[in-house]
Amino acid sequence: MQRPSIRLVPALLLAGACSSGAPPAGDSDGPTTGGLTNNPSSFPGTDAASTATPEPTTTGITTGTGTDPTTDDPTGGGDLVCPTRFRFDPPPGATGPGVVGEWVGFDLNSATWLEGPDPDGMYQGTVDLAPGLHAYKVVYEQGGATQWVLDPGQGRRKYVDGTENSAVLVPDCRRPGVDVAAAEAARPGPGAGTWNASLRYVDGIGGAGPDPAAYSALLRTGSDERPLTDGEFVVDGVTGDITVALGDLPDGKHRVVLRVASADGQVSEPILLPFWIEAEPFRWDDALVYMVVTDRFRDGDPGGDPGPTPMADPRGDWDGGDLDGLREAIADGTLDQLGVRAIWLTPFQTNPDAAFKAADNVHWVTGYHGYWPIRAREVDPRLGGEAALSAMVEEAHRHGIRILQDFVINHVHAEHEYMQAHPEWFRTGCVCGTPGCDWTEKALECMFADYLPDIDHSVTEANTQFVADATWWLDRFDLDGLRVDAVKHVEEAATRNLAAAVREGFERAGTKYFLMGETAMGWSDCADPCNDENYGTIARYIGPFGLDGQFDFVLYHGVSYRTFAWGDAGMLHADYWVRHGLDRWPEGAIMTPYIGSHDTPRFVSHADYRGQDAQHDKGVPGNQWDDTALAPDDPEPYRRTRLGLTWLLGLPGAPLLYYGDEYGQWGGADPNNRLMWRPEDELSADELATLQHARKLGAARQQLAPLRRGAYVPLFADEDTLVFGRKIADGDAAIVALTRAGAPQMVSVDAGPALGFAAATELTDVLAGDKATVTALGKLDFTIPAGGSLVFAP
Repeated sequence: MQRPSIRLVPALLLAGACSSGAPPAGDSDGPTTGGLTNNPSSFPGTDAASTATPEPTTTGITTGTGTDPTTDDPTGGGDLVCPTRFRFDPPPGATGPGVVGEWVGFDLNSATWLEGPDPDGMYQGTVDLAPGLHAYKVVYEQGGATQWVLDPGQGRRKYVDGTENSAVLVPDCRRPGVDVAAAEAARPGPGAGTWNASLRYVDGIGGAGPDPAAYSALLRTGSDERPLTDGEFVVDGVTGDITVALGDLPDGKHRVVLRVASADGQVSEPILLPFWIEAEPFRWDDALVYMVVTDRFRDGDPGGDPGPTPMADPRGDWDGGDLDGLREAIADGTLDQLGVRAIWLTPFQTNPDAAFKAADNVHWVTGYHGYWPIRAREVDPRLGGEAALSAMVEEAHRHGIRILQDFVINHVHAEHEYMQAHPEWFRTGCVCGTPGCDWTEKALECMFADYLPDIDHSVTEANTQFVADATWWLDRFDLDGLRVDAVKHVEEAATRNLAAAVREGFERAGTKYFLMGETAMGWSDCADPCNDENYGTIARYIGPFGLDGQFDFVLYHGVSYRTFAWGDAGMLHADYWVRHGLDRWPEGAIMTPYIGSHDTPRFVSHADYRGQDAQHDKGVPGNQWDDTALAPDDPEPYRRTRLGLTWLLGLPGAPLLYYGDEYGQWGGADPNNRLMWRPEDELSADELATLQHARKLGAARQQLAPLRRGAYVPLFADEDTLVFGRKIADGDAAIVALTRAGAPQMVSVDAGPALGFAAATELTDVLAGDKATVTALGKLDFTIPAGGSLVFAP
């Protein structure tokens, strides 16, 4: 069925972020103003898979102060209004479309009725709106009733009187801006990178024309900043259009920051145009994401370590890892050897000094993990402060590694500065998981602990401020994206408005910033459709107006430890659930499979405590404080870890490697899964073997495009053995083969029609160097070592 879509564009200036919506203003089960029905089941396009595209913004990044732009005019424009054009493609059977918004109190009698259709089938109309964020609904007649619907062609949302609406952000239309007509980076050789861009001047509503003499343009590379030269930055004196031509650029990330001006003295917001110079243009499905709990990774500044915290259990206290230690691991190639292309590190905002009771109400723990922020825009001094964060990011970018900030969007600590100044922005009620406070039923309002107030994103001021803080961090420290915490515990407006701000503020030159979400769900061992809720809940937040991808909780709980650690499910099971999931995620989603994280027991401990005897009960790794997992005393858990890593790094998406899993770090549930990372000279023989295997896999993934970008092609599976291909359309392919059998497995797979390999093509196992040749019939015959794995490529 064709879905309606609506786009908003100020008549004389392209609107800033235009995004999408949800239910209408009023009650969810009865009539509203003018007798309009407000039935949630009638809202088309409320999923995250809308194909509509928001209009480009003419302003740069906004780092607001938290004021409500509908009541406080941040532009100082007074009575300024900006003509805003609405365009709408009604669904079949819909007539009389219009737009009604908070600017008329959602009064149907004051709706703006759209005229049309034009030759493209679109209806349109114009509303004069002040700069700021405005809530609205689309209305039309269908089936004998007036329908109020969220706009599937817009990403932003806003609550009015507790009801979610679509929203349009209208910029200050007096200010000029630019459209990016073209932008391209090239790298003919090291130190010889180029970046060329064509930018079209867009005048303000006053029509004064450009003032090229008042333009400014800077190039920022890490901590270095310089103005562009006349030869690099050329402005057409009549049209105001801009040509940028940069050369001799080193590998890494760069940003052009420019402002344009009009002859009546108006100046644009800063326009941020980040880009990368690298041998192969990066995509986020190229990434092997390495997760770091910063305090538990590496101590680069022992002199700055905090001492023991009074009352805190040492297992839940600060341990000395810092941002300088992470910088050292990047600089010395530790992460390069693993093929890491992105780092997700735990939150680095300042956390409280004291210890607080853990969930068991017995042990006391601190905010060493970073998830209890008390400052909005301050790097925790115990991690090294701002200078250390800047230095680490700059080092990562020199290595072609992206940095993802873990952004806490669900809660703050009770000591947070916003909680003190704006308690009305937060909900303080029941604690999730306690009687009468179910994690699912109370997902939006329950608190994770009684000292962690829940952010109420239905309060416009609160949502505006936290989105502004996120973009501030991205801009101030040149970060590359966000891992968004606890997505299902916040209003969908939170992720949509965040996505709109990031897209508009940072992606105008074509560089993609990654928004990776965490929506914790499970897996049920039953036939369709019993996992639809798991898939659907995760998928609903992904799309052009939402997140780029999420952690694949279904695959983790369905396969990761069941097949590869415990061995309860076979390789047929693993193959089925990989393919099943790939069919369920939205098109274009970049999912993150994983075998371990900071919220799960360590994989090697799952593989050790697999129920093989009374001393190795499966439940032991789940114990947090008592009777917890110990280091394995035999090689089998490490062998299973190596198989799990082979499977993981062969999968589509942006797989996660949790720090220490590269060598098989052991440990039970939090806090025992967060023991200090250990360097190579402290590892056992089994851990060293696992580390070497992980390095080979990471190098293979980085060197072989099919392992990163190819489609998943099932080739062979039985209970003990799995072989699958990764094939790029009209391009290369690779084969991943693994077995848990106790004897070598001879396998013959279809490498011709299935993967496109021609007869006589010789393939090499990049892990051990063995070779196999495609037969005249397109078959590839090879033997997988007992309990081993292969990765074949030409």
